[in-house]
Amino acid sequence: MVKKLNIAFIWHFHQPVYQENYNEDFLMPWVRLHTSKDYYDMLSRIEDFKNIKLNFNISPILVESVERYINGAHDVHSRLLVSDVDALNNEDKNFILQHFFDANYANMILKRGYYASLYNKRYSKDNISTDAFTNQEYADIMANFTLCWVDKRFIEIFPNLKYLMEKEENYTLEDRREIFNIQLEIFKRLADLYRKYQKQNRIEISTNPFYHPILPLLLDIREDKYQYCENLPEKSKLMEEDAAEQVLKSLDTFEKFFGKRPKGLWLPEQCISKKAVQLLSKLGIKWTVADEGILANSIHKEFTRDFEGNLEDPYDLCANYKLVNLKTNIIFADSFFANLVGFGYGNYEGEIAANDFYEKIKTIQNKLENSPREEHLLTIAMDGENCWESYANDGEEFLNTLYSLIENDSSLETVLMSEFLEKSEPIILDDLSSGSWINRNFDLWIGEPTKNVAWLYLDKTRTALENIKNQLLEEAKNGKEKQQALDIINKAKQEIFIAQGSDWFWWYGEPNESGNDHIFDYLFRAHLKNVYKILQKPHPGYLDVPLISIVGKPVREPKKMITPVIDGSLNEKIDNWADAGYIFLPDSPTFSSGKTIKGIYFGNDETNIYFKFELNKKNITNSKYFLRNQIFLYFRNETRNILSPARTTIRTENIYPIIENQFTHEIHFSFNDTEMLPLNMAKSTYGGLWASQLLKKANYAYKDTIEIAISFEDLGVNIGENVEFCIIAATNTNLNEVYPQDVLLSLKR
Repeated sequence: MVKKLNIAFIWHFHQPVYQENYNEDFLMPWVRLHTSKDYYDMLSRIEDFKNIKLNFNISPILVESVERYINGAHDVHSRLLVSDVDALNNEDKNFILQHFFDANYANMILKRGYYASLYNKRYSKDNISTDAFTNQEYADIMANFTLCWVDKRFIEIFPNLKYLMEKEENYTLEDRREIFNIQLEIFKRLADLYRKYQKQNRIEISTNPFYHPILPLLLDIREDKYQYCENLPEKSKLMEEDAAEQVLKSLDTFEKFFGKRPKGLWLPEQCISKKAVQLLSKLGIKWTVADEGILANSIHKEFTRDFEGNLEDPYDLCANYKLVNLKTNIIFADSFFANLVGFGYGNYEGEIAANDFYEKIKTIQNKLENSPREEHLLTIAMDGENCWESYANDGEEFLNTLYSLIENDSSLETVLMSEFLEKSEPIILDDLSSGSWINRNFDLWIGEPTKNVAWLYLDKTRTALENIKNQLLEEAKNGKEKQQALDIINKAKQEIFIAQGSDWFWWYGEPNESGNDHIFDYLFRAHLKNVYKILQKPHPGYLDVPLISIVGKPVREPKKMITPVIDGSLNEKIDNWADAGYIFLPDSPTFSSGKTIKGIYFGNDETNIYFKFELNKKNITNSKYFLRNQIFLYFRNETRNILSPARTTIRTENIYPIIENQFTHEIHFSFNDTEMLPLNMAKSTYGGLWASQLLKKANYAYKDTIEIAISFEDLGVNIGENVEFCIIAATNTNLNEVYPQDVLLSLKR
């Protein structure tokens, strides 16, 4: 008889705080849209599978946001949806054209023929006029956008939804208001559905620290070693206290909303450390989840997989663990399965993907047949909301087929996490490595110039709050005044908690880009400014400056003139570039290919301007190709009036402000993993054209790094004059990155 394999699905639901202030509209619609597409649907489908049990992690912020919608809140999108289109101004129409096509084209837009035609019309020109659309078309864009985010399962619940879904055009104001009211009704039914299945013991609900902070970094911001540490604050006792308070606030809110205290706590982004587990154990948390890479580091054993991704030995991963003298179980999730669902299966037919998933489960089960342990657990823990847009029919065929295959296999059993732990003895871990589900470190949230500045601003604001708190309490003359002071302090502290959320740091700096980074940046700084506003103190001026403008700027300006040896080698004894300016460019730690360049040094003496490019050799195309790796240096001297535009092609809609400049000189070179082609120079000429010029005094070398020296004479820069410049990385002359992105760098001869 085949040994039974336990399977724990943990679907994580989270959205950050999209409000600048509590009583204002949400600036993004994702709580509303995912509620009508995913949160209800992901649970309700188990009505068809009587033996399937699921685990859900629900963020307290999400619970709070759902309640706000029920109590009358709107987001910017929904406010427009229910408005009379004849009253729309040009700004409203621009917003609709910019944001009401934010959906998967193949699986959401294309399925609605008229909506797809409006999409094609919208993107038929780079800068289409708002006058190109009628008011009725604006109404139809908003209605179709909202409906493509409503799961078709609700047609059985709301009789008029089928008519609204099929209509596709000529939506009236009453139609659009009915669509929104249906979404509100889904909100109202959501909590009851989760309470119902929790009571039936079909699901277990866990939660996470309230505002989704990276808990290990609050407990000790110096927990790990980072690529870049400038501007990073020191460990803060105040942040450590906040970590515990965020967990307790979450547990209390959960108990109030769902009727019982959770046994499990999801650490945001599966970011874990020994200090974090010690805190959870102290607070009575029964279990948490981490990534398989953390277990590999902790037991010093890599998990080897075959060419199909199957583990050669799944024994260590299919168990629960505890640290010595701590109460909290640590379950390590199989990241391969999570990545298959999140990033791999979306383009496959649902049934084919589900059968492949099932066969991989059976492969693990067969390999555990001779294990000395009686109970084994395969844990699949992942985001449960964002991947389904890439699946046909919102993942219905995939999930239904997968659940059916598991339910009809008597040797497989889906379990609630706490139930499994009742029957399984933990393995004792001697130590626990720190890190997250991405690359086993915290690099997506810290250790990068812009992220570090965000942490610095947060730390400064938290310290300011504590100082003002002490002052307010000292000045309170009686119990009433003391309570008033505490109310103000707690209100300000909530803004700090919001700013500690993981999402702000995820989108800041490299490598992630949401398309709405400016909104995340605005909200982060707004919540820090709210602290000062609540305390009736002026906020520091730096909080008015967008942090995203820091991207690509030098993290260090040149300290003095340099005259480095141009040999392309790393000489540890002599640092010729110690006084140079420096731009830090971290490699992408996610699934896409990373950057070729990881750092740029620059500086000058009275004769030359110098550049040194640190390389990520693993990302450089092999020796057969040169055009895949190109660098363009664009210069502008202050005496020449004939200018020409950069010659790289921009492949995205993101137009860097710096590209709007024109230049006097272009230096270009190509390289591969072992060689570098000679430098080429062009000089601006009339009509915005470029003419090739001979470089008289250039020098370059390529070995460990690329180092070049360009004569000021070649650039036409006289003594005492300034030269401005920027650096562009390109592939086949297609622009990849530009440094900096807004203001040209400048050096004086």
